Amino acid sequence: MTSTNGAATSGSARRFWLLGIGVAVVVALYTAAWFYGADRLKAIVRGQLSDASVAVACTGLDVRGYPFRIGVFCDSLGLDDSRTGTSASFGALRSAAQVYRPGHAILELDGPAQIRVAPEMSLVADWDLLHASVVAGTVGLERVSVAYDALRGTFTPGMGRTGLTFTVRHGEVHTRENGDALDAALSLHGLDLKVADTAVPSLDATLDLSIEGAAGWLASGPPEDAPRGTKGELRRFGLDFGGGNTATLSGRYEIDDQGLLSGRFELKVNGIDTARDLVKRAYPEVADTADSVTETIRALSGGSDDASVRLKVDDGVVYLGFIPIAAIPPL
Repeated sequence: MTSTNGAATSGSARRFWLLGIGVAVVVALYTAAWFYGADRLKAIVRGQLSDASVAVACTGLDVRGYPFRIGVFCDSLGLDDSRTGTSASFGALRSAAQVYRPGHAILELDGPAQIRVAPEMSLVADWDLLHASVVAGTVGLERVSVAYDALRGTFTPGMGRTGLTFTVRHGEVHTRENGDALDAALSLHGLDLKVADTAVPSLDATLDLSIEGAAGWLASGPPEDAPRGTKGELRRFGLDFGGGNTATLSGRYEIDDQGLLSGRFELKVNGIDTARDLVKRAYPEVADTADSVTETIRALSGGSDDASVRLKVDDGVVYLGFIPIAAIPPL
């Protein structure tokens, strides 16, 4: 009996040690594979940064996340597109993806950001938190979502135009491929604008649109002259001024090669006077036009403070019925 028990104990111990050795071998192989993959990822990132048409600078490039994640880290991030004259700089970048799902990454980006589109046009911004979710397939990006808190900044349009400062309590941007189209949605909550020395009351804004033939933009980036030469559907552009006062715009649109907008839109306004007062406060130079348009809309809606009218835009000129009421500069 003692001999039998000893043999059983010896067999159990042998199996235990074999299991332990097997686990150690698997861990060692996984560790070697992870660090090899990290080195390859770092080399690929460096190669893409040097070969890209847009010069990208990632200072302090590193790959971290062992054992269950893998991600690219930068102490600071810079972009320079000589084709369009656009340059940008950002703070630290952190990213992470599960090793079993490397095509889905979560990123965090620190401010401040400085973006210069032309010698005189610039954007300076900062935020408390900005994170993004990125899904990539075999041919490139398929979906990108960005969310941020406490965004604030200053936009300088240049060419003698009036600049503005802004703050946003919370905002989100979502883009995805939809067949051959690109769907994009944007929301801004607690948007405060200050144009020159005039503050616009806080509002919420939403945008939902589809751009035909633009699915490849996520993978390769938009063309240099975008949005010129595009068309699609504006599902909804909405402004909420609070107190039940809202304005929404929807319809098909097209932008020609000169940047001139054309389309047929439906405008719905709840609280015509509130919308008019906001426009007049932000842009006093168009106060007379705002009054005239308001009275025309009110007349078409039977004198109500709520209205639904159709707008026609031809080559940048906005018509309410047969009356031209505004001109949109080239986009």
